[in-house]
Amino acid sequence: MRSVTPHLNEKLTSTQQTPANKADPKMSIRVSRARTTVMDSDYWTVETIRTADNLGDISLAARRRVPYGSPDSIYEIHIEGGIVKTSIRKYPDYFKFGWVQQFELGEGSAVAIAFNGNWQLHRRKWRLATDEKPFIFWVDSDGVLWSQLWDLNETKRQISSSVTRVKAIRGWKNVNFPDKDQGIIVSYIKTDGKVYYSSYCQTVDFTNVWEPERQLVEFTATAISLNMFITNDFRMGFTIEDSSGNIHWMVTERNWAGMAIATETIKPYLEKSKTELIKITYHDVFEPAETIRVYSPYSAGLEHIFHDVYNKFLWIANLDDGNGDWGRTIQFETLYPMHELQVVNLFLEDMYFGMVIPVGSVTHLGGNKYQASVSEETLVGMNNAQGSVRLTIKNLKTQLGLMMDDFFIEFTPDNLVPIEIPLPVVEEVWNE
Repeated sequence: MRSVTPHLNEKLTSTQQTPANKADPKMSIRVSRARTTVMDSDYWTVETIRTADNLGDISLAARRRVPYGSPDSIYEIHIEGGIVKTSIRKYPDYFKFGWVQQFELGEGSAVAIAFNGNWQLHRRKWRLATDEKPFIFWVDSDGVLWSQLWDLNETKRQISSSVTRVKAIRGWKNVNFPDKDQGIIVSYIKTDGKVYYSSYCQTVDFTNVWEPERQLVEFTATAISLNMFITNDFRMGFTIEDSSGNIHWMVTERNWAGMAIATETIKPYLEKSKTELIKITYHDVFEPAETIRVYSPYSAGLEHIFHDVYNKFLWIANLDDGNGDWGRTIQFETLYPMHELQVVNLFLEDMYFGMVIPVGSVTHLGGNKYQASVSEETLVGMNNAQGSVRLTIKNLKTQLGLMMDDFFIEFTPDNLVPIEIPLPVVEEVWNE
């Protein structure tokens, strides 16, 4: 500031300010807008959010699903008469609907709100494209801090207890390293005046989780209020007022890797390039089954050898063993024949109880059909199966000695009659 000279003051007080009196006052005004940060039609837009005689804590968050233009809605949570309430307002509110009430969350003393989302590069600047619904936070009448994804009750989660104040913000999320995500940070003051925080952030496998509660140990005074902010150099910070009226600022390290430097595009151009195509020779290691027919008046003595290592079941069923017992015999057919199928290659299992049912014999019925029976030493066979039974063919070799792939089939046996297993009887008791 500087003082007005007597000569200039005399000109200002003159009633005739004309060029003849060497006084020709004019005003030149220049207005500048910071269009990269202020998106509204006016430099500042001041609006009344809510009025009430018993109004408490209020928190707002703007929703913008794309990284450009104005928000489409404003979500709000507040306390009125000791009750936590929510509302939404369109933005811009062309039809003057105002705040539309949504739902209540019971008694409370403090509230906060923040949108999750992704930072997207638009016109060389990183901008937050929000999710559809925000996270809300409130402290109930017992001092318990809760979080919830707007109106989805199944997402309600207790964060902490003995809380007096709460704030929330969406921090920076690194676009190149999934585990470098500050997440949605909710900070709060407890009744002992200490500051704590928790984050809902992305992990290295791209899943979002709530991190455990942490104390802001760098702050050692007694807090009475707090707020949070993010900076344009990819940091997040706390602003805390202590009981003596002092303001403390605490700022994180930069979460900038790959974001602080604008992306570049390299366009290569080929010059005097040469391309050579090399012929590739393919060899079939395994081929489908093949039948050779020889027409001759003499015996050729040719044998069909099957050598594919892949096979599968076509069908399977349980049969009556001739005594009315449907739990001891099965028949099945495979896509290809099996060479020297033995009992040790069959693995029969009750899937409900996880029990192995021993196989006693297997018979080749011709073609690709086979019949197997459970061991005579097995009392119940498949009769006590509660659900499906699995048959697996294992450790089988082809005629060329190649190990075949194991394969299995599950089925539900028919006409089973459960067999009661007698309890053991004590024959003799003695002590020594």
